[in-house]
Amino acid sequence: MKKILGLTISALLIMCVVGGGTWAYFSDTETSLGNTWTAGTLNLVDVISGMAVNTDIIVTEQGDGLNDKVVFGSVTPLVPGSSGTITWTLSNTGNLPGLLTMVATTTFDQGGAPNEPEAAAETALGGVKGLDTGVMVWVTRGGVEVFGTAAIPVAMSGLAAFLSSQSQSIAGGGSLVYVLHWQIPTAVGNEIQGDSATLNITFALTQS
Repeated sequence: MKKILGLTISALLIMCVVGGGTWAYFSDTETSLGNTWTAGTLNLVDVISGMAVNTDIIVTEQGDGLNDKVVFGSVTPLVPGSSGTITWTLSNTGNLPGLLTMVATTTFDQGGAPNEPEAAAETALGGVKGLDTGVMVWVTRGGVEVFGTAAIPVAMSGLAAFLSSQSQSIAGGGSLVYVLHWQIPTAVGNEIQGDSATLNITFALTQS
């Protein structure tokens, strides 16, 4: 091996390659791009409707998140033989399943001082009577009778407790329909004159 200025030829060649920048390294590139997080949605929408027989009906259907209601008898008061329905179509417009629950209350009012026919009728029946027993109801859920039946309706006094016991799943994009059927039997008489009933329901949908 010849020496040039004290260095071997092989050592000189290595220095030239390194100094000239022609040296190459093995390499590899991987990527992890576009990592994202997307939250699901859960939204309960209530659409209300109703019908009435032998009385009038006012349906107030509002947008999502606003109060819907049905009022019976504001122009043509209820009488024995009156009947009707309220339909709640409860839809989950989100993409997550939810659990539907309700909190319901009913308030029954005797109105002012009873007139002579009402007082006489209540005396004959052994006490104050109102729409809590004068209105008979049954409820369907998805077309199936779940509280009372059309053949054997039950007193409205038990309605709030039943509704408050409900716990039903609604899939994302799904819906559930409740229908309240009510009637005042023709056997009911003067004991309900001037009386009224109010039903309040809060529907809640929570992530399953």
